[in-house]
Amino acid sequence: MQQFGWGIVHNIVAWEVAANLLVSGMSFWQAFACISCAYLIAFIAIAFNSYSGSKYGVPFPVLIRASFGTKGAQIPVFIRACLGIFWFGVHMYIGSIAVNVILASSFPAWDSLGDINVLGLGLNEFVAFAITFILHAFVITHGMERVRKFESWAGPVIMIIAVGLVVWAVNVADGFGNLVSINSTISNNDFWPTFFLGMTALLGTVATLILNISDLTRFSRSQKDHIIGQGMGGMPTMFILFSLMALLTTAGTMYAFEEPITNPIYVLAQFENPFIIIVGAVSILISTLSVNVATNGVAVGYDLTNLSPSKLNFRKSGAIALTIGAISAPWLWYEEGGSLDMVLGAIGATMAPVLGIMLVDFFIIRKRNYDLGSLFRHDGIYGGWNRDGLIAFIVGALIAYSGLIIPSISYLYSYNWFIGVGAAAVTYLILMWSKRKTMMDAKTKDSSDKVI
Repeated sequence: MQQFGWGIVHNIVAWEVAANLLVSGMSFWQAFACISCAYLIAFIAIAFNSYSGSKYGVPFPVLIRASFGTKGAQIPVFIRACLGIFWFGVHMYIGSIAVNVILASSFPAWDSLGDINVLGLGLNEFVAFAITFILHAFVITHGMERVRKFESWAGPVIMIIAVGLVVWAVNVADGFGNLVSINSTISNNDFWPTFFLGMTALLGTVATLILNISDLTRFSRSQKDHIIGQGMGGMPTMFILFSLMALLTTAGTMYAFEEPITNPIYVLAQFENPFIIIVGAVSILISTLSVNVATNGVAVGYDLTNLSPSKLNFRKSGAIALTIGAISAPWLWYEEGGSLDMVLGAIGATMAPVLGIMLVDFFIIRKRNYDLGSLFRHDGIYGGWNRDGLIAFIVGALIAYSGLIIPSISYLYSYNWFIGVGAAAVTYLILMWSKRKTMMDAKTKDSSDKVI
């Protein structure tokens, strides 16, 4: 578990979201409090939602059948697969930025290729994206063992660069105290909506991970092992530390360049030393590959294979994610002002209801006990469609999105992740409460040998 944790933590999207808290007008310590709260909540959610995967040794696409039915589960699994593919494209694009910076530092004429437009990118950027695509294809198509070996050393590499950027920031600001003394520009009335909007954006960066954490914890030897592994290797300690470095570095750019630069790749590109630029960009590229194969690659591999097990396997599913992720053209929106927080909020609002349903189902309705065999049978106790799960998901998602849909209650969208979890959980509990005894009795009956 700790191997996977390193690469997942060092996520450039999470770095940028943390850095944008300063751009939104928060003081340094307000931003740090927002980050700490968000990742502590994420750790609690992960700890609870990973319990069943560790106990039964099966991934998210199988566990979700208990609350949605063996057929109904295909809906949240498909949504999770689509989001995984979406993130695959985003991280490929971030990796391509690093490749472009590397090539620009190596070849003086490289930037001149930007005058030639190819599908919304300069030719230099297009070539960099193609190179990044090939690198991802090499890693993801070599199966789970290659993913584990790659993840074991790729994740920690970026920490060297992050520490270096912090040292640089302290130097340009003439001391650590100046970095942390940045004041808030947010009015009292706007503070809490901004604070919670920042939290939902941060939770959006890990919303899919929270949901499919069992894809990883299924390999843990015990409940204790995966909790310790996550606590020490990723959640919340390393996430908070990595985001703290993002805040310090961004504060440093405000002193050095009189404006915040939230992407560490662009910070490196400001340096005059080509060696520093290349080494730093290579480290970020490795980290980005690590995040993609450890989170999106693994999740999409399981999810798509589950949707069509007779036709797909882990490698084929990875190839699909690569192809569609590239076609999604994330460069058209990723660096537009405000787009990232909006997208992350939407992801949180979509995934949060599923989390609420899963937690209520396992801990309250099923009392931490699943009939493992029935998870693989259409005619077992989880067979077919669980309409209550689907209704709770729809209700939770609609309420979570209500602030975006209805202008008069737009303030609710700042709290969409929390609202989505709570609304779906309560709805599912109400719908399923009267059926608990019937289901526990049905669990003792034998099911047929038909396997999905």
